Amino acid sequence: MRDLPAAGRLSAWGSAALRGQLSPDDAADAVAGPDDPVHRVAGLPAEPEPVTLPYALGRLRALGATGLRLVLPRPGDVAGLPGPPELNTAALAAGAAVVATGGCTLALLPVTRAQWSAHRVDPDHRTPLGVRLARQELSQAIREGAAELTRLDVAAWDPAAAEVLDGGRGRPPALPGSAGADAHRLLALALRISAVVEVAAAGEGRVVTGAEAGARARILRELDDAARHAVEAACSAHAEG
Repeated sequence: MRDLPAAGRLSAWGSAALRGQLSPDDAADAVAGPDDPVHRVAGLPAEPEPVTLPYALGRLRALGATGLRLVLPRPGDVAGLPGPPELNTAALAAGAAVVATGGCTLALLPVTRAQWSAHRVDPDHRTPLGVRLARQELSQAIREGAAELTRLDVAAWDPAAAEVLDGGRGRPPALPGSAGADAHRLLALALRISAVVEVAAAGEGRVVTGAEAGARARILRELDDAARHAVEAACSAHAEG
């Protein structure tokens, strides 16, 4: 995950539109970017045909949505999904879900690069992971991971990892300004760590034994999980209130 997926952009920019901080058209443009065709959403209540994303945001607001929350489920980690089981299964297959907050019990799942499907979800009264706690958990995972990799003498990252880190600097912000500085910083760090883990996982480092290889894989998985949860929190910052 070197770049923010469309579901993350929809969560962040769609929430800003639902809160009246920018227009639905501007939010849709930010979600699509310069290369995608017009994004459309199928399956909204009382909408027999797919609708454009600006229209869908308006319908979500009318249905009670006050924000959008990003979930990036993985096998064994679907804690951010509210259910029912059919929704969780579909979201896991899609790799992402954008769950409405407030009084709207809908989630949008990516179908293709520019198509989304709306699904009913169970009411969810849990408190999602916030930006501050996600930053703490990611920082702890980084500290523990670096210490353990050093102990195993496998902390010499592939030189490509340094290029990944350098390449992440200077990019335009992927979140609306209203998301807040903490969310911007968290997202930048999480995407860099996720990219470095991707590079590191492609090699073997300097492991010698099977136990060391297993430990290295576990550490990288924990780092990736913490980075993924941080991306979720950063993109859901608007939905916290």
